[in-house]
Amino acid sequence: MSGPCYYSVRRLSPYQGTVQVLDSPGFRAISADGLSWEIQINNRGSRFSTYGTWSRRGRRQQIETEHTAPFIDALKNHPALPFPPADRLELWLLDGEDLLPLALVSSTLPGITPPKMQEVNWRPALADDHSFIAPSLLGHARYRQAPPAIFPHAEVLRRCVCMAAGPVFKAQWFLRNDNGDGHGKTGCRLDPSDIGRHLGRDAFPELIISESLWPAQRERELVRDYHHWQAANLLTHPDLSRETRSRLEQAARDQAESLYRLRHVLPDIVNEELVKTLFVEAVIRQSADQGLGAAG
Repeated sequence: MSGPCYYSVRRLSPYQGTVQVLDSPGFRAISADGLSWEIQINNRGSRFSTYGTWSRRGRRQQIETEHTAPFIDALKNHPALPFPPADRLELWLLDGEDLLPLALVSSTLPGITPPKMQEVNWRPALADDHSFIAPSLLGHARYRQAPPAIFPHAEVLRRCVCMAAGPVFKAQWFLRNDNGDGHGKTGCRLDPSDIGRHLGRDAFPELIISESLWPAQRERELVRDYHHWQAANLLTHPDLSRETRSRLEQAARDQAESLYRLRHVLPDIVNEELVKTLFVEAVIRQSADQGLGAAG
């Protein structure tokens, strides 16, 4: 790599949104919001360690040295956000019946050789995160009366996905091209005939989990609830249909502050008045919180 490269990748296993990346010889910068950047230094091979932080709004002189000057200059003068997505090599957990992509497990850059796998572990959230509350489950007394720590809705979703994947999990890496089609590569417990197969764009879920490969409405609603819980993060994806983006913007009504934090990395907005209102709400809340902090 001779010069700086700018791209974005998704944070997966579990899904935690999108990060913007500046890759340059010896250094790397990563940001979730396009404002605050974690600066990493290449120590050995592909290993990086945190070197410092950089922000247009904060103090950053401690990392601006003669050695880092070219890198910091590339960061100050980066192209328009969001950067183009680069993690086109995707690992999908497959549906147990028709072996179509069911849930996105991981993704990486196309030039990386997919690792050999013995097992696949798909998770909808971090182990200690019980904040996902699915409205579709609140109609069931079992989940409505018990605290989230006893019946985490994320765990209910995980079990549904595992059941759909069948008793013996299969997963496959797909290299996605510009039009969304995927070329099947290696994976976990695949038949030789599966390697090299070609799937059209419509075979891949638009979001993280398929919303259509479910025989029962309750599972479809649970998956939609999960996507709505992730609405602000998912709106950073550039390849959403207008219908899906509009739906997620509506779902983000309760996520005003999260959406505002990501305002610089949103590739498009459908409901401009709604999103503008949410941004104003977020600013008012932040100002109120700062006022309470100062008063305390």
